[in-house]
Amino acid sequence: MPPSNEAIEPSAIDPNNEMGVLDRPTCLELLASTPIGRIAYTTDQHPMVVPVNFAWHEDTIVFRTLEGKKLDAAAEGQRVCFEIDHWNPEDRSGWSVAVIGPAREVTNFAEREQLENIGLVPWAKDKWRPAWIRIQPQDITGRMLR
Repeated sequence: MPPSNEAIEPSAIDPNNEMGVLDRPTCLELLASTPIGRIAYTTDQHPMVVPVNFAWHEDTIVFRTLEGKKLDAAAEGQRVCFEIDHWNPEDRSGWSVAVIGPAREVTNFAEREQLENIGLVPWAKDKWRPAWIRIQPQDITGRMLR
């Protein structure tokens, strides 16, 4: 049953909060600070956004996956968007970082072996995710609400 209108409080604009642009070093620091992000890609002519656990490794984003649409997008070298964020409802502050660049499946044996040793274990353990995807950043932007 949906909540009643009485239970929903609209968020008022706080005139004390400001939106700011994050510099590249801060964006890189934030990318290294969180284990969950969202990858946006196109599948069957439709946009798709899904969460993944990832690592910021050697100035790229890497994550594991199964066969499927994410792997297909990477195999095509699709340009994707990867986003991380944080929101604090108590003081109404937060930040987001977006990374845009081509995704590719990691097929080189030595590169795969190196990634196997970085300690990135899939959070969804129903099936092991043997494939690796790497996103090479071409553009990194960030915003902060303070």
